Amino acid sequence: MSRGKAATAAPSDSGPAAGEAGKNENDVQTTRETIESVVVAVVLAFLFRAFVAEAFVIPTGSMAPTLQGRHLDVYCDQCGHRFQTGASSENFPRSHHDFTQVRDATCPICRYTMALERSDPGTFFLWRGNRDAFNGDRILVSKFAYQLAEPKRWDVIVFKYPGNAKQNYIKRLVGLPGETLWIRHGDVFVMEPSEKEKPAAERRRRIARKPPAKVKAMLQLVDDTDHIGEQLRKLGWPSRWKQQSEVPDGQQWVSSQDGSQFHVTAGSEASWLRYRHFAPLPSDWVDMREGRLPDRLNAVRGQLIMDYYPYNDSNATRGSYAGDNTPSQIGTAWVGDLAIESEVVVASDQGQLLLKLVEGGMVFECRFDVATGQASLTIDGGRVPFTADDGTVADVATATTRLQGAGSYLLRFANVDDKLFLWVNERSIQFDVPTTFAREDNVRPVWSPADPLDLAPLGIGGENIELQVNRLKVLRDIYYMALDWEHDRIEYDPYVNIGDLLNVATDPHSWAETPLFDARREVRFELDEDQFFPMGDNSPQSKDARLWSVAGDPPPYVERRYLIGKALLIYWPHAWRPFWPNFSRMKTIQ
Repeated sequence: MSRGKAATAAPSDSGPAAGEAGKNENDVQTTRETIESVVVAVVLAFLFRAFVAEAFVIPTGSMAPTLQGRHLDVYCDQCGHRFQTGASSENFPRSHHDFTQVRDATCPICRYTMALERSDPGTFFLWRGNRDAFNGDRILVSKFAYQLAEPKRWDVIVFKYPGNAKQNYIKRLVGLPGETLWIRHGDVFVMEPSEKEKPAAERRRRIARKPPAKVKAMLQLVDDTDHIGEQLRKLGWPSRWKQQSEVPDGQQWVSSQDGSQFHVTAGSEASWLRYRHFAPLPSDWVDMREGRLPDRLNAVRGQLIMDYYPYNDSNATRGSYAGDNTPSQIGTAWVGDLAIESEVVVASDQGQLLLKLVEGGMVFECRFDVATGQASLTIDGGRVPFTADDGTVADVATATTRLQGAGSYLLRFANVDDKLFLWVNERSIQFDVPTTFAREDNVRPVWSPADPLDLAPLGIGGENIELQVNRLKVLRDIYYMALDWEHDRIEYDPYVNIGDLLNVATDPHSWAETPLFDARREVRFELDEDQFFPMGDNSPQSKDARLWSVAGDPPPYVERRYLIGKALLIYWPHAWRPFWPNFSRMKTIQ
């Protein structure tokens, strides 16, 4: 800038020629300053992109539902539930379009499979969720985060694929340097480097537990009383929420006419509303389209909750299977890590509000004292203690909450990774002792004639209280499949015959004897220094570190030098209509 000022001050002549010369020099200087500004801006942008943050677009559904790749937003024709189904197959060149186009989708709640109106041109200014495939989420990635701190387990990370460093991947970090990692029964177990120095008999592995924010973000919907299929109501499909046992007259749970709300005036004896999983099978809808309930309902008391992923259930992913009931439409493993969410109106200033979860015959109960707001947690009525990592034990965990007196409350109670979690009005509750617990190595569902246990794994109840429940949701944790390249999905031995799996899932008498649960596999991975193990949230459809390696090439881990950064936020999801973003999905990434 000082050079420009000197150039304009130097001439001493006057007249048109001198004035024109000065004007030309000013024009040149202005042009030069503009070019310099543009160059500086471009350099700064490249520096920002190289060292601070960068935007990425999610192409596939390997991290669904946390992050959406190319997908369709769908509204169920039966129950009105809005969900997403993957359309990554449509990323292929247009010459393959007819073969890979997603033409149907299955609702995760009522399991109704609907044909999508992909050929309807629609209207440009209207949202066309059941017709258009939308591009994936646009996310912002911090490239500086891991210069300041070590990567943490459960971070969503972006890295260069070890088999092709020009290709970027995004997954969730589950294994840290130096650890031995196991995937077993849907959970992740780790042995820290310090344990490897001990004698073999003294080494201990522990379950890798997610913090509350990650648990909440990764839960997947199983049922929602706000969405009950129209045909299910019409034909009298069994309600999933029912009174558990006999109580004195006038103290039973009463359902609204549409089955979406429940009311109770409970006495001194606990009155329980329990959930049984009556999800229709694809073959059931064949009967119901013809106006009749399937005959199998006469013998079925419920079924186990499975690792069903609606994102993967379409003609594009189902085509390799034959038959009406396929693995993609049902799931391939029993999920015991569950959560109950309820919108409750308490009409009393005192009494007890109760929540219940069951896994493997172990009963987890949360009891609210409405008069004081105190919440207490027990396992099997206090007979099984909570066990902290340092070995200390406690029979009861207590905390003070804002559920005090009459009012409306949003409650969420979860059993995930051998730990109990509680939220009241979206606030995570901290208890006076750790709410972790230890259990036997091979957990299987349990049932008895006296108590349905895992056949009715969730419940809400009350004692000396009046309650109105306006909405109930059932959610499940991600189930990590124990896969590696040598034991891919098609060799998932106990689950090859989907008929056998269905028979066991719906027959609680078989749970104690079937070899199905003993046959569940585990896979193991060893990590050295500066090696990280990532997996996708969409476990059945994620090409991650479990499945990369063939004879060690590429290796089943990501080296530190391949880390790009930490995914921070979804800053631009797909637009519902032109230039109108989907604001509900603009959020930080957990």
